[in-house]
Amino acid sequence: MWRRAVMDSKACQSWRLIATRGAAAGFGKHASTSASAAAAVNSLLLRSLKEHYLEVSKMNPPPKVSPPSPFTIIKGALDSNGPVLKRTYGKEEISIFVMRLANIIRGEGDDPEDDGINQLFLHVDVSKPGQEDSLQFLCGLYPDALGIHSVSMRPKDESSVDVVAPSKYNGPVFQ
Repeated sequence: MWRRAVMDSKACQSWRLIATRGAAAGFGKHASTSASAAAAVNSLLLRSLKEHYLEVSKMNPPPKVSPPSPFTIIKGALDSNGPVLKRTYGKEEISIFVMRLANIIRGEGDDPEDDGINQLFLHVDVSKPGQEDSLQFLCGLYPDALGIHSVSMRPKDESSVDVVAPSKYNGPVFQ
């Protein structure tokens, strides 16, 4: 048993010697062996990538999901700020706006592709015809929960985009 261990260690040392000579010399026969080793690694990587690509191409894409049956998607909302769902329940009109935090708070030089903060918010607006105010919920979506951040009564706003992402300050003037 000891004899075999000694023989294996000598074989390892000879391979290390060959590898270090080839790396140190950088020319001749040793350079060609390092080039062939690099080519073998490249071939192995390409084969692995090809197998992965073929495996992924056989997968079925996830099904398209429509909103729940009573809700409808507002046309053009995806192009502006995010999806908007609407439905009528009794005499109430319910609108749900979905936004990313990055779309709400945009700093200078922010890259839209930057995924530093990727939190979703729901803004739910419940209104009744003939009333001046509507009930508004601001909710945060988390991987395992939905949190209600605020509930308020606010005047109805015909442009729902300003409710979700106000473009100007509507509060009191401070001097």
